[in-house]
Amino acid sequence: MFDVTDFQKSLKILKNNNELSDFQKVRTFYQLCDKHKVEPILSRLSGSIKSLSLSIYLITFTNSRIIISKKKLLRNFFDFGYIAGLGPFLYYIVSDKRKSDNIKINDSYIINPLDDLDSKNNFYINYANIKKLVFYRGLETMTTNMLGSTLKHNVFRIFSHDDLYEYIISVRKNGDYEKIFYWLKLALPIDVFEE
Repeated sequence: MFDVTDFQKSLKILKNNNELSDFQKVRTFYQLCDKHKVEPILSRLSGSIKSLSLSIYLITFTNSRIIISKKKLLRNFFDFGYIAGLGPFLYYIVSDKRKSDNIKINDSYIINPLDDLDSKNNFYINYANIKKLVFYRGLETMTTNMLGSTLKHNVFRIFSHDDLYEYIISVRKNGDYEKIFYWLKLALPIDVFEE
């Protein structure tokens, strides 16, 4: 049984350990999650797929897999996507240089492993089943006006051994391309490529 109090106490000790670098703290956080049998959330994006009706998905990266879950309409309005802190999120959780009072510690891990998910709208892909991850600027969505050019979307592709999954990543919802790409490359246990 998961003991939240014990987990948070261990996390506080880890955060206050000045002998470890932030990178070492992140690795130790992974071990702490493993000890408590929970999955750490490494990063999270809000994406959509092109279809007759716009379907919005939450793309959650853990240390062992990518979980894709369809967002409810209400959550889409109140969810801030990547900007919500889940880019450099682990850094904020473990660093003693950052206050995490306003960050929900409970959003840093998944208690329910979701192993029973297996549908078109809610599923996961283990990293072992992924051939390649690609993240690139959606230049085809660039709009130009008197004030200059703006990119509206980026694209995230998952090439698994069985299929190709492509998600449109809204710039407005998820933030700056360079920051997202940096944190995906840093946090994920699998390489992420640009196209």
